[in-house]
Amino acid sequence: MTAGRFDGRRALVTGGLSGIGLATARLLLERGAAVAVLDRGGSAPDGALANALRVTCDVRDEPAVRSAVADAAEALDGPPDVLVNAAGIYRVAPFDALSTDEWDDVFDINLRGTFFVAREVAVRLRAAGIGGSIVNLASEAGLVADLTEPATHYNASKAGVIALTKQLAVELAADGIRVNAVAPGPIDTPMLTMMQDPVSGQAWLDAHVPLRRVGTADEVAEVILFLASDLASYVTGATLPVDGGATTL
Repeated sequence: MTAGRFDGRRALVTGGLSGIGLATARLLLERGAAVAVLDRGGSAPDGALANALRVTCDVRDEPAVRSAVADAAEALDGPPDVLVNAAGIYRVAPFDALSTDEWDDVFDINLRGTFFVAREVAVRLRAAGIGGSIVNLASEAGLVADLTEPATHYNASKAGVIALTKQLAVELAADGIRVNAVAPGPIDTPMLTMMQDPVSGQAWLDAHVPLRRVGTADEVAEVILFLASDLASYVTGATLPVDGGATTL
């Protein structure tokens, strides 16, 4: 296996039926990995993941996550040694208008779900004596605030993902399991809302993103695969912005 290939690797991608998760699962398949996609429902467009195993699961449900990871490990003939935690939701609301249920919903999926899946995969890798790589989906919102689209619950959940990534990297290093995160900026996925008005959206990009455009899910997927690959063998505990330079301003 060359450093950038995934032949012989077993990958599990959560939220793998759309957006960055779909792009990542597709790229892993193209680069030789056996891939299981964990998602709570829906279908991939145009049979894009025809060669991937589908596991239906709500990442908020701890017993369901345990069962889903077990099913994926059995189907892949071993525990996933690549985990991409891409399941997540984006909600916008001023902090003083947030209900407790809205706060909990975002945290349960973005942070609690990431923890549940990472724990189940790591436990299985440890038991098998196998190293691996976990890449979590954070966000630029976990690094900087945004007055134009206030989302206290989302920002806090993604800051939690960054802290979780660092702590898991420390605790799992001795087991040969690397844990990193990517922090996407404005990416052309179903969660992007700012470009619904192209004129105001482009004005915002011109003012806040040095590259002056939205990114693509494929661009984020390439960075995820770098972090998961042997090319990043000395990288752990890092959060890499993929944001067109937005967090530099």
